[in-house]
Amino acid sequence: MRRLPIVTIVGYSNSGKTHCTTELIARLTARGWRVAAAKHCHDDFQLDVEGKDSWQHKQAGAVTTIMSNRQQLGAVVTPAHPLTLEQICAQYVCDADILLAEGYSWEPHPKILVTSCARLEDERVNLEDAVIALVGTKRENLSVAQFEFDQLDDLTSLVEKEFLLPKTAAISPSEATEWKEQT
Repeated sequence: MRRLPIVTIVGYSNSGKTHCTTELIARLTARGWRVAAAKHCHDDFQLDVEGKDSWQHKQAGAVTTIMSNRQQLGAVVTPAHPLTLEQICAQYVCDADILLAEGYSWEPHPKILVTSCARLEDERVNLEDAVIALVGTKRENLSVAQFEFDQLDDLTSLVEKEFLLPKTAAISPSEATEWKEQT
């Protein structure tokens, strides 16, 4: 079984991470890939609606509350300890070809650094730290792939080539589709 590729989209608040992430999700999905997404939140968040049955289950002490219908499944989980992206994938991600994770800059996975700041030195992720691409204002003297926000189709092709298509000599689109259907 193939290991699920994980790519993180990192950068400061308001740098365009969410825009980049949602565009990648939409473009990869349009190309036929099944994309899972994760978002790290620094602050508390609530998926459940106060007063609803599932919220009451959680308030009563359930460590996992699952909501489901014929179209979707949702879970609110209180883990015993913080989980890595690998653990999250193993326990909660199914039927996906790739996980795009917004945030998680400390995780040892390939990173797309999104920056709108003038000074790259201020970015919280070092360019040697598994950064595969930079999105934002292009900079000179960088060996990493660089994309403007209007070049996200090209970034999508890079992600597809590096993490989704087989690592072989050039193949035709029909061969890529056939390979994808077999995995």
